[in-house]
Amino acid sequence: MAEWFAGRISDFDHERRNTIEVNGREVVVLRNNGRFYALENNCLHMGGPVGEGMLMGKVEAVLTEDKRCLGDRFSEEEIHIVCPWHGWEYDIDTGEFAGDRKRRLRRYDVTTRGDEVYVQT
Repeated sequence: MAEWFAGRISDFDHERRNTIEVNGREVVVLRNNGRFYALENNCLHMGGPVGEGMLMGKVEAVLTEDKRCLGDRFSEEEIHIVCPWHGWEYDIDTGEFAGDRKRRLRRYDVTTRGDEVYVQT
């Protein structure tokens, strides 16, 4: 298994992200709630820079027992990154496109050693 240096842990404070090249592909590395994620940085729609998008909870409908909608809320469990070009959303944990779960960005494992962050392939 190959590893690619993505930066130091301190490089990822305050929602900063690093973009690196892994086997000829652009990969964005980010940290959310203390956990690291690495995703292909090209939106499936038109190739936009997904890594420049904002993070937000998945929008979920709040339903009564008889399935009436009371409104919407943002999930605290499923976090999406939103492509800044046209708003396509991807689950940062799986890379799945919110509009069609069969489509997804390539996801990479991330490991840390000391203060260093690595993407694994």
